[in-house]
Amino acid sequence: MNKQNYNQSCTVVVTTFYAEKKLDICLNSIPNNFRIIVIDNGNEIKKKNIYEKKYRNLRYIIPGENLGIPRSYNYSLQFVKTRYLFQIQPDVVLKRNCINELILAAKKYPNAAILSPIVYNDNLYEELENIRILKLNKKKKIKNIKIKKNLAFSYVPQGDLSVDAITATAMFIDVKKLRMINGWDNNIFAYYDDIDLCLRFKILGYEIVKIKSSQVNHEGFSSHSKKFHEEMDSSRNFHYCWSKIYFLKKHSSNLRGSFEAITLSF
Repeated sequence: MNKQNYNQSCTVVVTTFYAEKKLDICLNSIPNNFRIIVIDNGNEIKKKNIYEKKYRNLRYIIPGENLGIPRSYNYSLQFVKTRYLFQIQPDVVLKRNCINELILAAKKYPNAAILSPIVYNDNLYEELENIRILKLNKKKKIKNIKIKKNLAFSYVPQGDLSVDAITATAMFIDVKKLRMINGWDNNIFAYYDDIDLCLRFKILGYEIVKIKSSQVNHEGFSSHSKKFHEEMDSSRNFHYCWSKIYFLKKHSSNLRGSFEAITLSF
């Protein structure tokens, strides 16, 4: 494919750790006129030639170590030359016109830093990322209040929907705005990196909008091979707890009170 045939607005970035067939299913759902960057944290060297030969629009990057999620995305930025970056997990499958609808929406919402497709899990609406309300005090810290589920977000949106935060399942990000805040927080290995990013954008007055006309399907907790389940469960538990403490210390006005008052499931 000639260089000029690639979409000049958006690059797709996928981080992977022994995703196996999930990655193929994910990549097959991405239109071939979009550049794709895969960051392989599993150091599967043999797969580089396989994937780059199979997908001419793909660049397979092996950093040589497991960078974790935020550092992987920051690492990928050196290869992104487009205005927008669409980061997705390897267990995500794009529905028709998903990216094109996000590109159109970006023109409609110039103050948005992040756009997100509507996420389904086995064709059921995934409401996880819509249940948090982040209220800040004058010092731009999370207030010491109980964050409750917003029942209004328990149903498929009837139109585009402005939210406080979304998960990292699928994020369409304005790269210019992303560079302004120096990207993701490299201190985090996994978990809370998504809500941290959303919160830092919100503090600066930018919006996060879910786009009704853009959709993906997500098979949660299946982005890696089953043979790594036990190892991943142990790693997940550690990093979830560590990241929660780090996030609250970074963003809460009262760390102790936050543990008692805030329950976040990102």
